[in-house]
Amino acid sequence: MPFPKIYIDTMLLNWGDRLFHDPLRHVGAPRLSRVQIESQAARVREQLARTLKHTPEVMVKITNRAASAQGMGAVRRHLRYISRNGKVELEDQDRQTIAGVAALHDLADAWQFGGWGVPETSTHREVFNILLSMPPGTDRQAVRDAARDFAALEFGDGRDYVFAAHDDEAHPHVHLCVQVRGLDGRRLNPGKRDLQRWRERFAQQLQAHGVEANATSRRTRGAARRYPRQAVVHILDRGETPRYWRAAATDTQRRAGWEAHYGVFAAWREMALAMAASREADDRRLAVEIVDFVRNMPVQQDGPLVAPMAPARRERSDRPLPDRGSHPNAGGPEVYR
Repeated sequence: MPFPKIYIDTMLLNWGDRLFHDPLRHVGAPRLSRVQIESQAARVREQLARTLKHTPEVMVKITNRAASAQGMGAVRRHLRYISRNGKVELEDQDRQTIAGVAALHDLADAWQFGGWGVPETSTHREVFNILLSMPPGTDRQAVRDAARDFAALEFGDGRDYVFAAHDDEAHPHVHLCVQVRGLDGRRLNPGKRDLQRWRERFAQQLQAHGVEANATSRRTRGAARRYPRQAVVHILDRGETPRYWRAAATDTQRRAGWEAHYGVFAAWREMALAMAASREADDRRLAVEIVDFVRNMPVQQDGPLVAPMAPARRERSDRPLPDRGSHPNAGGPEVYR
């Protein structure tokens, strides 16, 4: 029996919050008006549709997180690297361009002696080097424009930064160098939630510039493997094979990766059940697509096809999901039978 739309929308918010991050929040339905529920549920459906059709995922990464301290010496080296020693144009927070060796030296002097200043050596982090990247084939100008808008939204409160777009590699990407201290002296200290917000904002800016982009977590997509390190990406772009390549995962590692996704499987399952009970044909179609999406997750291919249900969810394993008949993976995990 189909359920009312308000019930389906509320379930979407409930389980969508477990799969997708900001701007979605796990908020009880009674705290929201019907209009608010419908509006937020519409965003969940949009996010869901992008994810199910494998929309290209953005990558936002702090490239020097391992460094415990860096002074102006390290900052100069990084500015030389992203500008290819003055050959690649930099753009700052005021949309002013910096090109050439002399202009690069002037920028370094301004950062070292202006404002709060960056000491030559430091026991603290003085800048964050952020990489914004998209898969090969993405419009490079759109990536650059989206990175500019992202930086202005996230750091345009008086914090100094510069960025450079690199067009000499397969993956269109932008290097963003941001000073840690803002005008008020407060230090930038991004955490996991901040990084996810950065990914989502960058994806939103790409969408505004006509590029299909998504920002979901690897676990939501069932991707057990991380992005390769930047050095490995450079080697692969040259058509070479890295000297040290990741060995095939053992059965124990594959099973551990599969079990780590139990919570995600449960969220996908409940979302599919809710969509299957909808009166809307588009929702029911999405329910079938969810089943196929989860059955074909990378973690399903890398890990065991049959695994025990988590005890907390076993009592619900008898609730069937919609299926369109014979499926090559019909003997998949119990959670999706």
